[in-house]
Amino acid sequence: MIGAMSSISILGNSAEMYAYGTQLCMSLIGTALGCVFVHLVNLRVFYPLKITSVYTYIEKRFQSRALTYFIVYSTFVGTFFYVGLCAYTPSLAMETMTGVPSWVSIIIMGVVCTVYSAWGGVRAVVYTDILQVFVMMGGVLTILVTAVVEVGGMGKVLDIAKEHGRIELWNVDPDPLQRHSLWLVIMQGYFLVLLVFGMGQPQVQRICSVSTWRKAIGAHYLNIAIFITAMVCFYLLGLAVYAVYADCDPLATGEISKADQIVPFYVTDRLSGYYGLPGLFIASLYAGGLSSYSSQINAVSAVMWEDFLKNSKWVASMKEERRPYVNVLVSVITGMLGVVAGIVSTQVGGVFQAGQTILGTINAPQLGLFLLGMCCPFANKIGGMVGMGASLAFNFWVTLGAMFYGIPAPTLDFSDEGCDPSTSSNSSFSPTFSFTESPSYSTSFDPTTEQPKDPYVFPLYLMSYAMYSFVGVSITVFVGAVTSLITKPWTTKKVGKIYLHPAFYALQKRWENRRSHMDPPFKSTQDLVSLEKY
Repeated sequence: MIGAMSSISILGNSAEMYAYGTQLCMSLIGTALGCVFVHLVNLRVFYPLKITSVYTYIEKRFQSRALTYFIVYSTFVGTFFYVGLCAYTPSLAMETMTGVPSWVSIIIMGVVCTVYSAWGGVRAVVYTDILQVFVMMGGVLTILVTAVVEVGGMGKVLDIAKEHGRIELWNVDPDPLQRHSLWLVIMQGYFLVLLVFGMGQPQVQRICSVSTWRKAIGAHYLNIAIFITAMVCFYLLGLAVYAVYADCDPLATGEISKADQIVPFYVTDRLSGYYGLPGLFIASLYAGGLSSYSSQINAVSAVMWEDFLKNSKWVASMKEERRPYVNVLVSVITGMLGVVAGIVSTQVGGVFQAGQTILGTINAPQLGLFLLGMCCPFANKIGGMVGMGASLAFNFWVTLGAMFYGIPAPTLDFSDEGCDPSTSSNSSFSPTFSFTESPSYSTSFDPTTEQPKDPYVFPLYLMSYAMYSFVGVSITVFVGAVTSLITKPWTTKKVGKIYLHPAFYALQKRWENRRSHMDPPFKSTQDLVSLEKY
């Protein structure tokens, strides 16, 4: 579970509550629905295959090495930048609070993470994840409790949030151009689960390694339950910290410049006198960063081995006892590239976050390709290539347009009426960093920071970031299906039963039987493919 989150999750989600209110909380409804979908669709295909790399499925299903290269290379680019950001975020917080240069922290974090990921493999990553989730949640809960106690209780926190307009749950306006509504955040939560748990290499690899189907599904639902609990804690943290500064807000006074700096500011401003608490907060950020970093290293290593190296002539000529060292070498190279990406990100600043936003558009087209393969029996490699390419092109176009021409969503009001004009904050907090994510994972994404010069903005550039995943998946599936139908005469290879969802395989057989007039229509459910085993 923690491998699906990072320090960005802690700071980004708490900042969302602080700046925009509680509408995003309703995304947890979509999270629950997405969990059920992943169980009934994605895992019913992945688990019986017992695959190590999710991209092995793409190669076997579409019988195309080129399509596999396309999706793997696009994933690697995004992964390296994401790994760099995972190292950069806690390291910059460390620099802000302690003065240790961020590049030093990035190198140390990268080396430590690479060592235990390379030599320990997935087992070491899973075991350290267990420790890191306790550290991360321990830090978050401690900071949350201190803020709640300072305000006067959770009831007081909610009263202050309601008084200042932070409580909003039932905005049912269907307009897709607004930042958040009930429907948009449910969609955002739904596709977040599909992207992370339904096709994410680290999560699928771990589920497929579980010994039985029953245990795998139990682990899946437990995973989501812990994920939802963690998100609730992040949300409450944002509300509690807002309540602390409700009448003298540091964003209103200029002590911070961005909403996602509020939690580090609170720790520095109010808790620096409590020995151990600032360190615990830093540890919680590093726990999230280390877990994401190690999970991605292990995932890249597994994909490289299964899809590129395992059957290569170089590995085939190698002695059996030396082959494990190839995986170690790949992990080391991946970890070092992550260190380089993290150091580069310290120089790029806001442009780096913009790059993360663009790279985030890759995930939805990939999810669409997996769903096309599982649920569309007639889909072929040409349809998959065209569908994913069209979706990527559209997502990049809209995302870049939103970055350069979109209008930023206004935050809720902040007050400085309770500030004492005769005093100023003694906090040494330096507002020089931002923890914004890509739209597929972000909760505090603003497409731009400047008002557009042209009063007219193309409507697609104003589309809510919560729509990006839905649109990306839909384009891949629709264009891929139509292209497959058009090109079907040139692709006559049959798709193996194990690469289709059982229900859609049954529908395919039923359609074929009716067309051939060889068998009568189904008379009972016994004619359907049995779904009891999985």
